[in-house]
Amino acid sequence: MALPTSGAISFANLQTEFGGSNPITMGEYAAFRVSGSGNTISMNQFYGASSSETQTVTVGTFYDGTAYVPTTSYGYGQSSGYGSVSDGTLGVVGNANILVLSWNSLQPSVLLTVSGAVANSGFTTMTIAGTAYSRASASFFANGTTSTGWTWTTTTNPFGTTVGATKAVVFT
Repeated sequence: MALPTSGAISFANLQTEFGGSNPITMGEYAAFRVSGSGNTISMNQFYGASSSETQTVTVGTFYDGTAYVPTTSYGYGQSSGYGSVSDGTLGVVGNANILVLSWNSLQPSVLLTVSGAVANSGFTTMTIAGTAYSRASASFFANGTTSTGWTWTTTTNPFGTTVGATKAVVFT
């Protein structure tokens, strides 16, 4: 549930919406601001903020027949140039750029990769077209400061195979 769009917002409201630990520090919530940036943080910058976020993926496909074992991906992949994503940044992990949000047939899995080094936090569940993936059950990886990601092993392709179809991806 989103924070109020006007009136008082307390530290307890921030903690209820976004999680976190005690003692509460403003820095742990800076990435959730709806407005403003920098080191000075005001409570009104959180008006309407929510711990959930929806991205819309327009399904594309990428076939790599040159690989030792050919593979197909469905969803979105920035560097391979397939599909698209609604705004390209993932606010629940500090507005990191989404690099990959897809399903791959080689080792059947859903993959979410973002730019930079981010913590294994910010969302509890990623739901693609009604299928929920718990962050706790994902394999988390970091490629230094270049990228960070999560992988869920599944033989079911939540994006489907229809190029151009749109799928809602909700992070809570």
